[in-house]
Amino acid sequence: MKIERMLGWPLKRVHLPDGDLLVLQYCKTGDEPDLSLHDINHNVYRLNPQRQIVWQVKRDDSNHPPDWWEVLHRVAREEGHDGAREPFTEFMLEYPDGSNNKTEMETLPLQSEWVPGCKVWLRGSAYQLYVLDPDTGIATNVTKWPMRPW
Repeated sequence: MKIERMLGWPLKRVHLPDGDLLVLQYCKTGDEPDLSLHDINHNVYRLNPQRQIVWQVKRDDSNHPPDWWEVLHRVAREEGHDGAREPFTEFMLEYPDGSNNKTEMETLPLQSEWVPGCKVWLRGSAYQLYVLDPDTGIATNVTKWPMRPW
C-alpha cells in the first residue's frame, strides 16, 4: 500500500523522537475510502520522515484459539460480508510515570508524542486490546480469553 491510499482518512498519529510516525487510519463515517479486508484489519503503519512505509502492523493473536480469525471470518461471510472487518480504532500511550495521553475529557487525542519507555496500546474494534512494539510492528493481543464468561 502506498501512502496516497491514506489520504482522505483522518489519521491518528504518534510522533516518534527520530521523526518517524505511527499512524492509525480509521474512521466510520460512511465516506471513507474502501480498503481490502487485509488492509482494514492491519490499519496501523510506521512511516519514516519521508513518509514511506517502514512496516504495516502484524497481529499476534496467539493468546486466542488458533481458528479464532477463521471463525470471525466465517460468521461475517454468513452475514453477507467479505470477512470480519475488525480494524484497530485508537492508540493509547502509557508513559513511564504511569500517566497516559487521555485528554481531560477522557478521550484520546488525534496526535500524541512517544517517549522512551512508553507503552503503546491499540484498541481493536472487537473488544480486543493489543500492545504494539513500535520497532517491529507486532501488535500482541493481551485480551483475556474467553472474553465473556457467559
